[in-house]
Parts: sequence; structure tokens; C-alpha cells
Amino acid sequence: MYIIQAKIKTFANVQEFMINFDADKIIITEGSVEKHMYIVLEGKVEIYIERDNKEIPLATIDAPNILGEMAIYRNQHSKYSAKALTDTRMLVIENQAQLESFASKNLSLSSTMMTIMGNRIAVIDDLLITKVEELNKLNAADPFIA
Repeated sequence: MYIIQAKIKTFANVQEFMINFDADKIIITEGSVEKHMYIVLEGKVEIYIERDNKEIPLATIDAPNILGEMAIYRNQHSKYSAKALTDTRMLVIENQAQLESFASKNLSLSSTMMTIMGNRIAVIDDLLITKVEELNKLNAADPFIA
């Protein structure tokens, strides 16, 4: 059993926040306004976007992991879709207060979430730097591109 899952089971009334998704079930739909964060306890989730009626995979999330963490802090349309690749069990965090309560009772959960989000930011930083460098090369090669 994963550490996150073991620790979460110690919270009072945690079962009411558990949700199961069958394989191929849509969890988040691109363009929808999401308000929940999910802690993936078991299973695998694919993150993807749809363009020209085709799914373009962006990432695969294995347990233990988090999904939709920005939804709690931002009231915006989702920029991606997510679906369960396998039967998946998650804990649903419905708002900031609930997240803070869970995190304050479990420093291991807080640390794991910070590590996951820090790694995601590092990947995004690397991608941004790569894209800026590519754009700079294009601009240097063709001065009419701006």
C-alpha cells in the first residue's frame, strides 16, 4: 500500500471523499470548469487534449499522484481532458479548506504534493526555455519573423 493511501485512511470520514473510475471513464473534460483536485491512489490516468477530433496524449499519471490541483485555486476552464486508463481509485478534494485540513494533518502528503508540483514546474521551465531558444534561432535566421 502506498504511503499516501495509508495516511489518508487515517482521516475521519475519508471514505465519503473516495471515488472510483472504471477504465476509459472521463474524469475531466477539456473546456469544463473544474473545482476539484484528485489524489490518485490506485490506477493510471491519461492527460490529453483534443484537436481535430483526435486525442493528443500529454502525460500519463500513475498512483500515487495528484491531478487537477490548479482547479482549487483558479476558476478557469480546464485546458486538458483526463481519463482513467485502468480502474482508478481517487480521493476528491473539493476546496482549499479541505486541502489545507488534509495537508495539515499529514505532512507526508504535503511534502509529496510539493515534490510533484515542483517536478511539474521544472519540466515546464525546461520546455519553456527550449521553445524560447527555438524561437530565438528562428528570429536570428529570418529577421522578418517577429
